[in-house]
Amino acid sequence: MSLSRKRRKALTRLKGTAEDLWVDQQAVLDRANAILREAGKQASFLADEEVRPRVSAAVGTVAPAISRNVAAAKVAGQTAKDRFASDVIPALAGTVGSAAAVLQLARNPEFVQKAGKKAAKAAKNIQKAAPKQSGGSKVGVVLLVTLGAVTVAGLGYALWQTFRADDELWIADEDPAPESNPES
Repeated sequence: MSLSRKRRKALTRLKGTAEDLWVDQQAVLDRANAILREAGKQASFLADEEVRPRVSAAVGTVAPAISRNVAAAKVAGQTAKDRFASDVIPALAGTVGSAAAVLQLARNPEFVQKAGKKAAKAAKNIQKAAPKQSGGSKVGVVLLVTLGAVTVAGLGYALWQTFRADDELWIADEDPAPESNPES
Protein backbone atom coordinates (compact mmCIF):
# COMPACT_ATOMS: atom_id res chain seq x y z
CA MET A 1 0.00 0.00 0.00
CA SER A 2 1.48 3.24 -1.01
CA LEU A 3 0.73 6.29 1.05
CA SER A 4 1.44 9.81 0.20
CA ARG A 5 4.05 11.67 2.12
CA LYS A 6 1.39 13.85 3.66
CA ARG A 7 -0.55 10.81 4.91
CA ARG A 8 2.60 9.20 6.37
CA LYS A 9 3.36 12.37 8.32
CA ALA A 10 -0.23 12.52 9.62
CA LEU A 11 -0.07 8.87 10.69
CA THR A 12 3.31 9.42 12.36
CA ARG A 13 1.87 12.40 14.28
CA LEU A 14 -1.20 10.37 15.22
CA LYS A 15 1.00 7.49 16.45
CA GLY A 16 3.05 9.93 18.57
CA THR A 17 -0.13 11.50 19.97
CA ALA A 18 -1.53 8.04 20.84
CA GLU A 19 1.73 7.11 22.60
CA ASP A 20 1.63 10.41 24.54
CA LEU A 21 -1.99 9.72 25.49
CA TRP A 22 -1.01 6.19 26.66
CA VAL A 23 1.79 7.58 28.83
CA ASP A 24 -0.54 10.25 30.22
CA GLN A 25 -3.17 7.59 31.05
CA GLN A 26 -0.55 5.45 32.83
CA ALA A 27 0.49 8.48 34.89
CA VAL A 28 -3.13 9.27 35.76
CA LEU A 29 -3.75 5.63 36.84
CA ASP A 30 -0.57 5.63 38.94
CA ARG A 31 -1.65 8.88 40.60
CA ALA A 32 -5.17 7.48 41.24
CA ASN A 33 -3.66 4.34 42.84
CA ALA A 34 -1.46 6.48 45.08
CA ILE A 35 -4.48 8.55 46.14
CA LEU A 36 -6.51 5.39 46.89
CA ARG A 37 -3.67 3.96 49.01
CA GLU A 38 -3.45 7.21 50.96
CA ALA A 39 -7.25 7.27 51.43
CA GLY A 40 -7.13 3.68 52.75
CA LYS A 41 -4.42 4.65 55.25
CA GLN A 42 -6.42 7.67 56.39
CA ALA A 43 -9.57 5.57 56.75
CA SER A 44 -7.64 3.07 58.86
CA PHE A 45 -6.28 5.88 61.06
CA LEU A 46 -9.77 7.36 61.41
CA ALA A 47 -11.18 3.96 62.37
CA ASP A 48 -8.43 3.48 64.95
CA GLU A 49 -8.82 6.98 66.42
CA GLU A 50 -12.59 7.57 66.24
CA VAL A 51 -14.67 4.53 65.37
CA ARG A 52 -12.99 1.79 67.40
CA PRO A 53 -13.14 3.72 70.74
CA ARG A 54 -16.81 4.54 70.20
CA VAL A 55 -17.65 0.93 69.37
CA SER A 56 -15.65 -0.28 72.38
CA ALA A 57 -17.47 2.17 74.65
CA ALA A 58 -20.86 1.09 73.29
CA VAL A 59 -19.99 -2.57 73.73
CA GLY A 60 -18.69 -1.83 77.23
CA THR A 61 -21.99 -0.28 78.27
CA VAL A 62 -24.20 -2.92 76.64
CA ALA A 63 -22.18 -6.04 77.54
CA PRO A 64 -22.98 -6.07 81.31
CA ALA A 65 -26.72 -5.74 80.67
CA ILE A 66 -26.61 -8.51 78.09
CA SER A 67 -24.61 -10.79 80.36
CA ARG A 68 -27.02 -10.12 83.27
CA ASN A 69 -30.02 -10.89 81.08
CA VAL A 70 -28.40 -14.04 79.71
CA ALA A 71 -27.59 -15.16 83.24
CA ALA A 72 -31.14 -14.40 84.38
CA ALA A 73 -32.58 -16.34 81.44
CA LYS A 74 -30.35 -19.31 82.26
CA VAL A 75 -31.43 -19.22 85.92
CA ALA A 76 -35.11 -18.93 84.94
CA GLY A 77 -34.81 -21.82 82.51
CA GLN A 78 -33.04 -24.03 85.02
CA THR A 79 -35.56 -23.16 87.75
CA ALA A 80 -38.48 -23.94 85.44
CA LYS A 81 -36.86 -27.23 84.47
CA ASP A 82 -36.23 -28.14 88.12
CA ARG A 83 -39.76 -27.16 89.21
CA PHE A 84 -41.26 -29.14 86.34
CA ALA A 85 -39.17 -32.19 87.22
CA SER A 86 -39.79 -31.94 90.98
CA ASP A 87 -43.43 -30.76 91.09
CA VAL A 88 -45.33 -31.39 87.88
CA ILE A 89 -44.02 -34.78 86.80
CA PRO A 90 -44.54 -36.48 90.19
CA ALA A 91 -48.03 -34.99 90.48
CA LEU A 92 -48.93 -36.18 86.99
CA ALA A 93 -47.42 -39.61 87.66
CA GLY A 94 -49.40 -39.94 90.91
CA THR A 95 -52.63 -38.86 89.23
CA VAL A 96 -52.15 -41.22 86.30
CA GLY A 97 -51.21 -44.05 88.67
CA SER A 98 -54.28 -43.47 90.82
CA ALA A 99 -56.55 -43.29 87.80
CA ALA A 100 -55.04 -46.50 86.41
CA ALA A 101 -55.53 -48.26 89.74
CA VAL A 102 -59.17 -47.15 89.94
CA LEU A 103 -59.78 -48.25 86.35
CA GLN A 104 -58.14 -51.61 87.02
CA LEU A 105 -60.25 -52.13 90.12
CA ALA A 106 -63.39 -51.00 88.30
CA ARG A 107 -62.80 -53.65 85.63
CA ASN A 108 -62.85 -56.35 88.33
CA PRO A 109 -66.58 -57.15 88.81
CA GLU A 110 -66.02 -58.94 92.13
CA PHE A 111 -64.33 -55.90 93.60
CA VAL A 112 -67.09 -53.59 92.38
CA GLN A 113 -69.76 -55.85 93.91
CA LYS A 114 -67.91 -56.13 97.24
CA ALA A 115 -67.31 -52.37 97.36
CA GLY A 116 -70.98 -51.74 96.55
CA LYS A 117 -72.15 -54.09 99.30
CA LYS A 118 -69.77 -52.49 101.82
CA ALA A 119 -70.93 -49.01 100.84
CA ALA A 120 -74.59 -50.04 101.15
CA LYS A 121 -73.93 -51.63 104.56
CA ALA A 122 -72.08 -48.52 105.75
CA ALA A 123 -74.90 -46.30 104.54
CA LYS A 124 -77.46 -48.43 106.43
CA ASN A 125 -75.36 -48.27 109.60
CA ILE A 126 -75.05 -44.50 109.30
CA GLN A 127 -78.75 -44.21 108.64
CA LYS A 128 -79.56 -46.31 111.69
CA ALA A 129 -77.16 -44.35 113.91
CA ALA A 130 -78.38 -40.94 112.79
CA PRO A 131 -81.50 -39.58 114.45
CA LYS A 132 -84.52 -39.31 112.22
CA GLN A 133 -85.05 -35.85 110.88
CA SER A 134 -88.27 -34.79 109.47
CA GLY A 135 -87.66 -32.54 106.50
CA GLY A 136 -84.55 -30.93 108.06
CA SER A 137 -81.18 -30.36 106.45
CA LYS A 138 -79.00 -33.32 105.78
CA VAL A 139 -75.73 -32.81 107.69
CA GLY A 140 -73.97 -35.63 105.85
CA VAL A 141 -74.75 -34.12 102.45
CA VAL A 142 -73.51 -30.72 103.59
CA LEU A 143 -70.30 -32.25 104.97
CA LEU A 144 -69.74 -34.23 101.79
CA VAL A 145 -70.28 -31.19 99.55
CA THR A 146 -67.99 -29.10 101.78
CA LEU A 147 -65.29 -31.77 101.71
CA GLY A 148 -65.53 -31.95 97.91
CA ALA A 149 -65.31 -28.16 97.57
CA VAL A 150 -62.27 -28.01 99.87
CA THR A 151 -60.61 -30.81 97.90
CA VAL A 152 -61.20 -29.05 94.58
CA ALA A 153 -59.95 -25.76 96.03
CA GLY A 154 -56.82 -27.50 97.37
CA LEU A 155 -56.12 -29.08 93.99
CA GLY A 156 -56.65 -25.74 92.26
CA TYR A 157 -54.29 -24.00 94.66
CA ALA A 158 -51.63 -26.70 94.19
CA LEU A 159 -51.88 -26.35 90.41
CA TRP A 160 -51.70 -22.58 90.66
CA GLN A 161 -48.58 -22.77 92.87
CA THR A 162 -46.99 -25.18 90.42
CA PHE A 163 -47.59 -23.13 87.30
CA ARG A 164 -47.41 -19.55 88.55
CA ALA A 165 -44.57 -17.27 87.47
CA ASP A 166 -42.12 -16.48 90.22
CA ASP A 167 -41.24 -12.81 90.48
CA GLU A 168 -37.98 -13.75 92.13
CA LEU A 169 -36.72 -15.28 88.89
CA TRP A 170 -36.45 -11.93 87.15
CA ILE A 171 -33.75 -9.40 87.85
CA ALA A 172 -34.88 -5.82 87.52
CA ASP A 173 -32.83 -3.52 85.30
CA GLU A 174 -30.78 -1.08 87.29
CA ASP A 175 -31.31 2.60 86.62
CA PRO A 176 -28.13 4.25 85.35
CA ALA A 177 -26.53 6.63 87.79
CA PRO A 178 -27.29 10.29 86.94
CA GLU A 179 -24.34 12.01 85.33
CA SER A 180 -22.84 14.75 87.44
CA ASN A 181 -22.14 18.02 85.68
CA PRO A 182 -18.79 19.52 86.90
CA GLU A 183 -19.82 23.02 85.79
CA SER A 184 -22.89 23.13 88.10
